[in-house]
Amino acid sequence: MMLHNGGSAVRRRLGRAWTPFFARFGRLTPIQVEAAPSILKGRSVVVTAPTASGKTEAVTAPLAERCAGEDWRSLSVLYLVPTRALANDTLARIRDPLQDMGLSVVLKHGDRPYLPRNLPDFLITTPESLDSLICRKPDAFHHLRALIIDEIHLLDNTSRGDQIRLLIQRLRSLAAQADFSVHLMSATLSSPREVASRYASDFDVVTSRGPREIDRHILSSLDEVCRLAREREWKKLLIFCNKRESVERIGDELTGLWRPYPVVVHHGSLDRRIREESEAVMKSAEVAACVSTSTLEVGIDIGDIDLVVIAEIPWSLSSLLQRIGRGNRRREIIHAAAIANSDEEKEHLESMFDLASCGQLPHESYRADPSVAVQQLFSCLFQCPHGVHESALIGLLSTLCPEESVKSILNHLRQRDYVGQGGGRWYATSRLMNLGTRGKIHSNIPDTQSYDVADVSSGRTIGAIAGVFDEVFSLGGRVWRVVSVSGKIIRAKRHGGRASAPMFQRHRNRGAFAHLLPEELL
Repeated sequence: MMLHNGGSAVRRRLGRAWTPFFARFGRLTPIQVEAAPSILKGRSVVVTAPTASGKTEAVTAPLAERCAGEDWRSLSVLYLVPTRALANDTLARIRDPLQDMGLSVVLKHGDRPYLPRNLPDFLITTPESLDSLICRKPDAFHHLRALIIDEIHLLDNTSRGDQIRLLIQRLRSLAAQADFSVHLMSATLSSPREVASRYASDFDVVTSRGPREIDRHILSSLDEVCRLAREREWKKLLIFCNKRESVERIGDELTGLWRPYPVVVHHGSLDRRIREESEAVMKSAEVAACVSTSTLEVGIDIGDIDLVVIAEIPWSLSSLLQRIGRGNRRREIIHAAAIANSDEEKEHLESMFDLASCGQLPHESYRADPSVAVQQLFSCLFQCPHGVHESALIGLLSTLCPEESVKSILNHLRQRDYVGQGGGRWYATSRLMNLGTRGKIHSNIPDTQSYDVADVSSGRTIGAIAGVFDEVFSLGGRVWRVVSVSGKIIRAKRHGGRASAPMFQRHRNRGAFAHLLPEELL
C-alpha cells in the first residue's frame, strides 16, 4: 500500500513526463518511485537496481520534468555511457519520450562526431568524446544542470573512471551553476556510497528492495544446456563467454546443436554492422541463440531472454550478476544455466550463485591510475593554448596524485618536449598541439594492434583479429579462408567445414599514457 500511495504521489509530480515515459507500462517500478523525489528536488543520486528495473527512466524522466517545467536552456543534461553501442541503445530508448515533451536529444561519439549548431537539451556521449568537446566547445556547457553516468561499475576504478572524475571538475569550472547534480546508475555496486563519493560530494543512495529469484542449473556440457532448453520450451538463449576465442568456438558448436534455429555471435572484435545484425536477429526471431562476451552484459536491447548460459566462469561476481540479469527481464525469476568442466568448477559456480542470490558483492579497493594525470595535462593544455598556472594543474590532479608527483610528471613531459614552462604557467608545445589537433589526446584506452578481416565477395569488414592466425579460421560465427594479407588487412572468403577461432587483442590494465610517466610512477 505504501508503494501504491508513493507511486501515485510521484506520478502527480511527473505531470509532463508521465505519459511519454510511463503510460505504456501503467505504473512506476519501485526504483522509480524511490529515485524520482530526490532528483526532482535537485539532489544527486546513485541508483543501484537489477537489470530491467527501469533505472534509465528513473533518472531521465524526473530530469526531463525539471528541464521542461523549469525552462532549462540549451545543453542542460549530459548522459555519459561507457560504449558506443550503449549510447545508440540509450538514444533509441529515450528519444521518443523526450521529443513528446518537446525536448531534443543528440548522440555524439566517434561514429557521430559532430554537434548541431543549435545545442540539444540532452546529449548522450562517451567519456572520450566529452573530453574532446570540453577542449573544442567549452561554451557548450554553460547551461549544464545535470550529469548522468550509466553503468558506472564498468568505469569506476579504471583509467576511464578517473578521467571522468577530472572531467567533472573541469565541467564545474565551465557551467554557470557549478553545483549541477550528478546521477550514477548500475546494477552491481558493492559500495554505492564509496563509489558515488568519487564523483559527487552530496548525494542520496537509492537501492532496490532485493535481487530476483534465480532458477539455476549447473550442467556439464552445451548439449545438456540445449536439451534443458527444449524440455522447458525456452526459445531465446544468451550464452556468455569470457574470451572472444571462446565465443567463436562455442558459437560454432552451438550451431550444430541448435539447428534449425539461428545462432549468432557478438564481441568487440566484430564489425559494428555484424554486431547490429546479431542484435536484430535476437530481437526479431522467435527462436534464436546468441553467444557473446561482456559486450552484451550492459543495456543493449536484444529482446526478452528465456535462459542465460554461463559458458565460462565469470571474472567476478559483479559480472555474473550483470550476465544473469539479462534473463527474463519482465519477470520476477531468472532462469540461468552454467557449464562446469570439473567438480571444482561446479563447487565454485554453486558458491557464486549462492552469493548472487543474496545480492552480496565483494568490496573492491580503489586505486587511482596516474596515467590519467598525463592524459588530462595534455587535454587541459590543449584546451588553453595561452597556458595554465601550475597551481591550477596541481589542484585538478590532487585526487589522483600528490603535488610532488604532478611536478615530476610535468618536468618529465617537458624533457620529452610535450610541454613548456614560463611566467608561472605551463604550455602545450607544438608537438602536443599537433597531437591534440589530430584528436590523439582524449582517449586513455590502450590502442590495439590488429588486422581487419574483409570478405572478398562483398567487400564488407567482418571484424578484427590479432596475433597468430591459421589459414582457415572462424569469425562472426562463420568459417573463413585467407585469400591475401596486405598491410593490416586480411582478405578472406567463406569456407566450408569447421575451424578454430583466431587470437584477439587483449587490453592492458593501465591507461594508454602510462608510458609517458616518470619511472618512479610506473
